[in-house]
Amino acid sequence: MNDIAAIYAVYLERGYDSAAFRQVLELLPDDVRRKAAKYRAEQDARRETVSAVLKRVVACERNGISLDQTEWIRGEYGKPSLKGYPDFHFNVSHAGDWVVCAVSTEGPIGVDVERIGKAEPEVAHMCFSHKEYEEWRRLPDRMRDESFYERWTLKESYVKAIGRGLTIPLTDVETEERGNVIYISCQGLADREFQLSMLSFDAEYKLAVCKPVADRVNEFQYYTIDEIMSRFLELTVSKY
Repeated sequence: MNDIAAIYAVYLERGYDSAAFRQVLELLPDDVRRKAAKYRAEQDARRETVSAVLKRVVACERNGISLDQTEWIRGEYGKPSLKGYPDFHFNVSHAGDWVVCAVSTEGPIGVDVERIGKAEPEVAHMCFSHKEYEEWRRLPDRMRDESFYERWTLKESYVKAIGRGLTIPLTDVETEERGNVIYISCQGLADREFQLSMLSFDAEYKLAVCKPVADRVNEFQYYTIDEIMSRFLELTVSKY
């Protein structure tokens, strides 16, 4: 364990071992299986399953524990944590072909990944402060889509880090750049406990992380579905 904020990413390719995937699904808790079963689209169910697997593999390998030692609890606003390991901070996000998990030992962390699409003014108006919206509206058309998803993921990563989720309207927080560092300010007051970054990633996506200022760097680890499933099965010592 150290003061590095690590990012783990799984690419949801189609050509995976479906038999191993089904085996892993059977070993996951009932609530995970029920949630995955509710999705009509196979890719949505796959994202949900891989998210559950990734957080368990990362929790076990980072803390040196087995799967039967993992117990998940939720905070006041629903943010999950690993019971008995208060210094293990994590957050999961998924979109399109990716599932990502960010981890810190210094304090709460948030991550958000989104596939770049068409940015609509109506949505930007609901996500940005008045100042941000006017800045975005003045951009050339060719820059608006990437700018929208960049700012949106930054803000989402912050509200996920502090564990308040949708209780804080995105219009109430603003991104603020100071040199090479990005902070969030709320009602004019900058939150200096966290710093935000856009991370180099898949060109079709935007990936933002909000981490404690004590964290020094970000490290990436990439997995295929087969790799993360294999690691999960290696960790399995008892069925839930």
